[in-house]
Amino acid sequence: MTIEEIFLLQDALKKNKRQILKFILIGLTLVLIAAYVPQFFLKRRYSEEEIDATMFSYRNTWFWVWLLSFVLVLVFALIKVTDVRYFTIKKDLTLLQKGQIKVPLEHVYQGNNDMQTSFIVKQEGVRKRKRLFYWMRGRLDDFKSGQEVEIIYGRYSRIILNISKA
Repeated sequence: MTIEEIFLLQDALKKNKRQILKFILIGLTLVLIAAYVPQFFLKRRYSEEEIDATMFSYRNTWFWVWLLSFVLVLVFALIKVTDVRYFTIKKDLTLLQKGQIKVPLEHVYQGNNDMQTSFIVKQEGVRKRKRLFYWMRGRLDDFKSGQEVEIIYGRYSRIILNISKA
């Protein structure tokens, strides 16, 4: 890998780290809201002993198990839905391996508020399968479905290092 390709992967890693931190902050905010809002409404109507007997009590272990499980699943769902590739990018930076393919584009779409362009290609061979590749440096409008392209990418993360029309 060239120095420029390594810098591109490091930039993608920073973006992914920011995204993960944002999701963790969303999760922590939800924990605070879910922990304090029910208490606020319960204190208006019930005594302390009655509140402690409810499922929304701080002292109820199942409340915390449910709440933390919900937030953990939510954070991982957000990571999966937004295609965060943090660990695979780290693996690419460690092993410094890249791949190269020449395939037709099947679909092109913009994601993450036009900060990323994703390409779906159908690879021919023994197993005809669709693969998703990521351009992490903004919007690419030059490529359309059906065009033959040559893609150089990080082997594990499928982050595109260079893409050109074939």
